[in-house]
Amino acid sequence: MAGRYPDDPDLTRLIGELTMKSEEFAGLWAEHPVRTCASVTVRFEHPRAGRMTLAEEVFELPEDPGQRLVMFTAEPGSPSAAALRRLLP
Repeated sequence: MAGRYPDDPDLTRLIGELTMKSEEFAGLWAEHPVRTCASVTVRFEHPRAGRMTLAEEVFELPEDPGQRLVMFTAEPGSPSAAALRRLLP
């Protein structure tokens, strides 16, 4: 959100407060590039499925500003794809 709304005063205050009160947050914030992303790779640790590395795609909804559709996919045939199948009923 900071990349999407860089001039938001409430968000700026929150980030400043978290940075001042949490060394862990300050370190994570300093390492993480903030920008608007459409596609990233994320890692999950799920209690039933285990570890997964998934592609995250974010789609803006032009008809509904501020709303986004987020989709996660696994590489076909990968261990992450098998992990996702374990979550199916």
